[in-house]
Amino acid sequence: MSDFKRQKIEKPVANRCEYIVTKKNKTKQCGMMRKKENKYCAEHMIYDTSSSNTKRISCPLNPNHTVWETDLKFHLTKCNANPKVNKNSYFELDINSNLQNYEEFMFETESTRRNDQHYRDILDNLSFEPLDLHICEHPGLTTQLESKTYKKHIVQQSSLIGNLKRLGLLSSEHFYLEYGCGKAELSRYVNQCIIFKNVNDFKSYGYGLIDRGNNRMKADSKIIQDSEPYKFTPRIKRAKIDIKDLKLDEFLDNIKPKQIVAISKHLCGAATDLTLKSIINSSIIKDNQFSGILIAMCCRHVCSDDQLLPQSKQFLYDHGFKSVDAFNRLKKMVSWAVNIKEERSKSDAIDKNEESKENEGKEDEHSKNEDEESSCLTSAQRYEYGLKARKLIDESRLHALRTILGDEYDVNIFWYVESNITKENVCLSITKKNSKDK
Repeated sequence: MSDFKRQKIEKPVANRCEYIVTKKNKTKQCGMMRKKENKYCAEHMIYDTSSSNTKRISCPLNPNHTVWETDLKFHLTKCNANPKVNKNSYFELDINSNLQNYEEFMFETESTRRNDQHYRDILDNLSFEPLDLHICEHPGLTTQLESKTYKKHIVQQSSLIGNLKRLGLLSSEHFYLEYGCGKAELSRYVNQCIIFKNVNDFKSYGYGLIDRGNNRMKADSKIIQDSEPYKFTPRIKRAKIDIKDLKLDEFLDNIKPKQIVAISKHLCGAATDLTLKSIINSSIIKDNQFSGILIAMCCRHVCSDDQLLPQSKQFLYDHGFKSVDAFNRLKKMVSWAVNIKEERSKSDAIDKNEESKENEGKEDEHSKNEDEESSCLTSAQRYEYGLKARKLIDESRLHALRTILGDEYDVNIFWYVESNITKENVCLSITKKNSKDK
């Protein structure tokens, strides 16, 4: 019996592109068709060196495809790689990249880079009071808490909404702006908790849903469906937009809410700073429409130095982090607060040092020394430095907001769930002073 395997023999195809495609060290003839008078298909005509009055060139918007040189002008008007222009009235490019009417603060340019130990020493000399713990629940989510098998997220949402009630920010008198909303699950649960009270005043009630991504399974229609038995329809407006480009006054123009509350569950990195800027840059504080904020913050390690509030930069500068490089070192340590692992054994540490020696010729000497310094820390030590670094960034935001808002608002941070639910368990709140629970 023959051991030879039957091999597939490709039959020659008339007018098949003659270009040979090389991929993963394998060659294969292009499967596209060509015109009878040409050697290659339209995409590979760029490689045809034969003389011609017209030639194929790479698209300047996306070099992964080509176009006839004579058709370039027309192609650029319809190319899918063309940047999409947001024509909404509330879009203004980079409007929130700066804090309007406030002078920008610039970090120093350090001529000499300091090592990580220098910045750990700074953190060692800082002390912070422990945060208050406000773990809340709302009875409007009792059914959800009982029915969910995986309770991590619903526990967080229940505590956030319970804290909205505690702070006097849960009411049908408010219009809620959910930043980084995703599919708007938090807004849906806020709505369920508000209608749980069977309140009848819904004149300016609704939700502004802000996210730059394309989200599937949106909860927008479910908010409406949940409200139908109570004979009212919340106003809902969704914007697919980057927060840095959001002109908030224009977004709210056709809604005209009386009181506004900003909410978010895990607003990542610089998005928190951009959210604060979007509110401060708008007129809602001046017009007495701003009731407050409740934001569960996360991912300080992906904050951006150029998106920090100027007063935050000043605060960090005054506490020893004077340059962009220093701020990047601070962010590096922040990541340790959410990446705690079992402490390595002594033999693991030895293996790490041996591996570092073997790779000595492959890496930058400065970076290698920093890695060796960090490897000397235990997992518990790294975790503590991470918490302090995170707290310093949070304190810089508190300082900035208290400086800007003055005595009219209370600005606080607190733990809203235990760290075994999520390591990102710190919440930022802003409320009007002397506000009463609703």
